[in-house]
Amino acid sequence: MENFTSVILTFKNKTTDLCTMISPLVRLSHISLQVSNAQKVIRDLVTKYRFHPFASCGLDGRSWCQVALRNGGVIFMVNENPGDTAESSSLLYDYPISQPYPDTACNVSYEVEDVPSLCQHLAGNGCQLLVPPTKLSDIFGSVMYCVVKSAIRNVSHTLIDRTQYGASFLPGFQHLENKSKHFSSEDMTHIDHVTYVLPRGDTPRVLEWYQRCLGFQHFPLNKGEDPLYGFEITGPQIGLRMTSVESPTLKDRSKAVFCESLPQEGINQVDQFLKHHEGGGIQHVGLSTSNIFKSARAMAESGVQFASQPYTYYTNSRKQLEIHSAGLEPELLSEFGILLDTSAVGTAGTSGGFLLQVFAEPLFSKDSFYLELVERRGASGFGEGNIRALWQSMQECLKEKEQVETAAPTAVGLLADGQVAVR
Repeated sequence: MENFTSVILTFKNKTTDLCTMISPLVRLSHISLQVSNAQKVIRDLVTKYRFHPFASCGLDGRSWCQVALRNGGVIFMVNENPGDTAESSSLLYDYPISQPYPDTACNVSYEVEDVPSLCQHLAGNGCQLLVPPTKLSDIFGSVMYCVVKSAIRNVSHTLIDRTQYGASFLPGFQHLENKSKHFSSEDMTHIDHVTYVLPRGDTPRVLEWYQRCLGFQHFPLNKGEDPLYGFEITGPQIGLRMTSVESPTLKDRSKAVFCESLPQEGINQVDQFLKHHEGGGIQHVGLSTSNIFKSARAMAESGVQFASQPYTYYTNSRKQLEIHSAGLEPELLSEFGILLDTSAVGTAGTSGGFLLQVFAEPLFSKDSFYLELVERRGASGFGEGNIRALWQSMQECLKEKEQVETAAPTAVGLLADGQVAVR
């Protein structure tokens, strides 16, 4: 263990001496989506969410089709399994997961600076390496990477050292010219947070794994919350436990948020997600934007539907005062269902600034992965008021989609099966 530096973590009022890897996380590289119909997902990311494909491999149909898409500082990798003939070894920088649900976000990749030492650390902590340290090269240099299975059943993490590589993406990928300039955008600066859904009671185990194996540290979502169990939000039609962690070495400080449901009546988006992602998985990703109104308007004009808020949210006198004190108008927020919260933790660890958020419709289906727009103006945390409102707005969105699909199953089926080429 002489290769690793010691860190002290305060955990449940108990100070524990843990070892962290010699190669800390440097940057969130990209998030992988494993899908059954790459054309449809790519089309939606391009035409609705203003991403553009910039690198690909496997388009010959003999191996995994992989396409990387970018919007500003955010990259998604869309992986389509060609069928039983493809081996997992043909999937670059990832490892396939097996589950009944065909479409899922399943891998969060990070850039590091020393893959062999990091793998030594992970193996010493009992982690399963799905792909051992592997080197790939081309005329632009070389990269080293590995894939580790996380403590969440349907999630893995690719760890990439690209310090010796000079091209825009990774070896094995062919550069694609941007032929979708009408839709491409630079609105998104980085990934603000990744939210994972966990089975009830799993939070302490998962939290400990991310701290011990990847060097994450507890980030309080609420003042005085228990660092092991997070904090609970309860009320009519809501029962939620949330905990968050961040890596102090990560540029942009992208956070991981862990959610469990609490016993409650009615439709529950967390439990619905777990029906198709037994053991947990990635529920949504927050995309950071410098202008949420501009981004939401552009996406809405391209066909994205956002989870709406009740009219009373914007007419409530206290909320109106909060919105006006931020220098904004309720009508501007209500146009796209954007929420504002001034109770989020400030950048210096105290209250200050405010947070703007809105959920988009699920990308795959009503029970699965979706995107969120986030704009921070001096706030680094997540306000409890926004969390409650976001939960309730997504509950309503799920109910509406369920009613539409029940009323018109044929139309939805045609949409899901449509093969639309991306141009």
